[in-house]
Amino acid sequence: MNRLFYLSLTIIAISCSQSRKPVEIKELDLSVLIVDTLYLEKDTLTKELGSDFTYFETDSGSVLMTFRERRLLFYSFPDGKLIKTQSFEREGPNGIGGFVTGNFIDTNSIYFLSQQKELIKADFNGTVIQRWKFPEIPTERLYHNFSTYLFNKIRKSGDKLYFTDVPFVFKESFAEYEKWGIIFDTKKELFDHFYFRYPKDVLQYTDDDQLGLFSHTLNINTNEHLVSFSISDSLLQIKDGKQTWHYAGTLEKLQFLKGKTSQQGEYTVFNPNHESSKYEALDIDTHSKKILRTVRIKGPTLENPDQKKYKLLVLNPDFSREAELFFNTNEMGSYGFNTPKGYVVQLHTRTTDDLVSYAVLDFSKINP
Repeated sequence: MNRLFYLSLTIIAISCSQSRKPVEIKELDLSVLIVDTLYLEKDTLTKELGSDFTYFETDSGSVLMTFRERRLLFYSFPDGKLIKTQSFEREGPNGIGGFVTGNFIDTNSIYFLSQQKELIKADFNGTVIQRWKFPEIPTERLYHNFSTYLFNKIRKSGDKLYFTDVPFVFKESFAEYEKWGIIFDTKKELFDHFYFRYPKDVLQYTDDDQLGLFSHTLNINTNEHLVSFSISDSLLQIKDGKQTWHYAGTLEKLQFLKGKTSQQGEYTVFNPNHESSKYEALDIDTHSKKILRTVRIKGPTLENPDQKKYKLLVLNPDFSREAELFFNTNEMGSYGFNTPKGYVVQLHTRTTDDLVSYAVLDFSKINP
């Protein structure tokens, strides 16, 4: 009787495993997802526009806004006309400083990370409304770098701003440090932290100014932080104080190649290995709800500067992998901004002195 029972369980298990189809991860060219092209005007004072725009609905229509070269630029959407610009002062009562490491455009104001000293709130007319000194850092941190570098946009949910303290290089003494995430409550005017630690594998890449980086984003719909480390195939999810790792790697074989340091007088010079693999940008497409993660499979060498290979990894909200999209960084980017029409990235080959071109991507086309 027992033998028949166990035999039945075995047959059921085999049947179930056979009925499960292996997950297909599609490999496509990113360009096949382009559904529209956006053209934005440049004036004579604009060198470049980049890909850091914020979309707003207003009483007079849809607009895009960006802060470039100490100016706030307003565009009509989707026709891309430059509506107006607003310059900001460097010094004085309305000065935002000469070294601004990040900004966040809100509905009626703009916040600046200034001089590594303070958070500044200003209005759209260039007037500073308020200033808050950054909190002191623990001695084990050595220094802070409150910045949106490299792919760490400031995020806002409710009354709270979220930004990061990104180390220039990872030191062994940082292994137990966890105050990398900064929270500022705009109502209570208080600073706090969201906490996470680097994966232990990073200890193999100390003093490397590329492989010690991370990219952070906030999923406003689920109120969860996601962190991508340069040397980790997995993403870190932080939700309600709980930390969970999810595999989010590529089908490609990666090689993380540590750089070297050299001494020039009293200064240490960091020389990364540009041929190394590394995970880079992390973002969420609000149109399709997909998680987007950029990976450099292989970088250029001195002998072969054109040798580079990139992919954009697309994951579903449950972190299941859906697709790997090839793209040429000389032709288009993979890190951009959200609009109701889709996720928007720059088209490098179609930019002129007067216009900057962007591709509108629809990631829902991967599995229609």
